[in-house]
Amino acid sequence: MFLANLQKLVGSTERGWKGSAAKFLGVSRPTLDRYLRLAAEGQLDKIPGLILKAVGVDESSPTARMPGIPESEVGSSEFDMVNLFAAGLRRLQEDIDHQGHIQAPYPEPLSRAFNLAAAFNIERRTSYPVDLASLIRAAARPIFEWCSAYGECEHGEAFFASRLIDDGEITPDCISMAGLTETDAEQAFYQMLMSACAELDEDLGQRFYSEWRRAVIENPVAESHAIFIAKYDVLRSNTILTKKLVDFFYERIPEVHAVDGKLALCPLTGTRLKKHANQWATEMRDPVAAQHLRDYGPRWIEHTSATIELKRPVRVFWTLPGWHELQLHREVQARGCTSILWPDFDSVDLLVSQPSGRRFAVDVKDHISPISLSRTSGQHNRRRRYKRVIVIPDYLEDRLPQYKTLFCKAALSALKEPEQIMTASEFLELLGDKA
Repeated sequence: MFLANLQKLVGSTERGWKGSAAKFLGVSRPTLDRYLRLAAEGQLDKIPGLILKAVGVDESSPTARMPGIPESEVGSSEFDMVNLFAAGLRRLQEDIDHQGHIQAPYPEPLSRAFNLAAAFNIERRTSYPVDLASLIRAAARPIFEWCSAYGECEHGEAFFASRLIDDGEITPDCISMAGLTETDAEQAFYQMLMSACAELDEDLGQRFYSEWRRAVIENPVAESHAIFIAKYDVLRSNTILTKKLVDFFYERIPEVHAVDGKLALCPLTGTRLKKHANQWATEMRDPVAAQHLRDYGPRWIEHTSATIELKRPVRVFWTLPGWHELQLHREVQARGCTSILWPDFDSVDLLVSQPSGRRFAVDVKDHISPISLSRTSGQHNRRRRYKRVIVIPDYLEDRLPQYKTLFCKAALSALKEPEQIMTASEFLELLGDKA
């Protein structure tokens, strides 16, 4: 019913309808894909009520429970428990980011998760974490090692090998899993940006969208609001909307994070560095960032009361993956090709045209798991006269040489036609040498 209602509302079942549907709901395409998958699995209670209301679906429908999750006397599942752990850890991370320490009492999702864990331990003789110390130890391991029941449904399988904590901080998967129990973090920022774009005509709205996306990639830390007015023409011509977005996307950096009045930034991405065991560490997982840090050391800026930083969900879902998108865009242009970033409000990441006439619709995907990437990819982003290509950063194949093979096998096992996938280096080689 969810799918049928949505297609009826956007008035199309033709190729490309999902782009219109995402715009109608005010969500990103990956978020829409997740909602469609949850609806297909009968897990309507994991879709925000406002989304269900917009589509005209009753969230109290008896089909709301996801098939495959065992019921128990506890009244919830291990799937719910682990997602609540993720939501609780996300709240704790926010405390640390803002105040430099954990606040008391524990966040409500974390308390609920501990209560569920204790009940399961009694009912099923399991040994799930019931205190913060044991949770942190478990969260640093893949979920399948400490909660095998989490993978007993299709949606759980997407995160079955995920860690909630890595190198002392929550992971992108942790944030995504938290979105299954709370407001989807990525959706809130996407809706805010789309609301701002809706106040402009379509052409200016598209330019504003693309320039803001670029601004948050290039400025994960900013010395003040003024940089957005000084560096970006479209943002400068719409100062009221720009200030509204800056206030929503960014937050002040507490003085506790400064070292002798200065902040250490990654010399490659501009994100704030964290210190672990007397060594600086960058948030980007691509080894090229760590190597750049070793070669050049931190980039230092003065910390003032005006210094601001992107909120964590934006850094995780937009800035760090977006760095690869922007790098590919620049490399494509250096080869004498035309490249358009995030056309049609991010229907694809890049539209690439060669002088010879060949055209590519490119999505850049920085997914650790090829299985997870296969589940979220599909044919809905195809464009006429453009060859669709998924491009992954080189380091993913370096760390898992079978990445592309596993991606294709996962697509075939799900009865989907495998899409063309290649590394960034392979795609650039396809385009030819630099001009």
